[in-house]
Amino acid sequence: ALIFTIDQIKSQILKLAIVYDIMQNMTTKIIFVTGNKYKVDVARKSLVGSGIELVQKKMETPEIQSGSVEEIAAFSAKWAADSLNKPAVVSDGGCHIEALNGFPGPFIKYVNKWLSAENMINLMRGETNRRVMWSDCIAYCEPGKKPKTFVCNFRGEVATKAGKVMFRKDYGFIDTIFIPKGHLKTLSELPMKDYLNFWTMPEGDDNWPRLGEYLKKRVETKIKS
Repeated sequence: ALIFTIDQIKSQILKLAIVYDIMQNMTTKIIFVTGNKYKVDVARKSLVGSGIELVQKKMETPEIQSGSVEEIAAFSAKWAADSLNKPAVVSDGGCHIEALNGFPGPFIKYVNKWLSAENMINLMRGETNRRVMWSDCIAYCEPGKKPKTFVCNFRGEVATKAGKVMFRKDYGFIDTIFIPKGHLKTLSELPMKDYLNFWTMPEGDDNWPRLGEYLKKRVETKIKS
């Protein structure tokens, strides 16, 4: 059996106390590569108390052609981290309409350029199944390392007509036809408070707090080693 002296026990307790104190007061700065201030607002709201400080960085990142939001976000995050030589996080989303076999999926950026809200509503004309799932992926990467992804989903249905734009002028049309589960209005019609709250209450665990826990464990491991 292992036998410890009082001094050894005191020493271990002191080390644990120091680690705890460091963790409580430590702030980890992460670059969030996005030009969308609302994404930053949502992320910061989700990370309150996590010890993570997001620093917004506007820069274009290459996007691979893939049907997976995880692959797209991971590629962009690695490119950003290696280019900046700093830890970086990137987000990507996909809108999957059941009646359209998952279209438009992760190609939302291009569909916003090619189609209008009316075009999409016409595609859904006569469809009784109006269920839709929004997948939101964040990818974290350190320079020279493999990216880590976190995905969460939001459910809702496709509106029969486009909603009005309440406060944002840079909405993609998808926001004007996506009615979140539990709401009667489209995303674009929600007040700012409800809009931000929606994006922090996914089906299952939110991805930003999971990133916070992941980084916290990494820091703890480094300190203890």
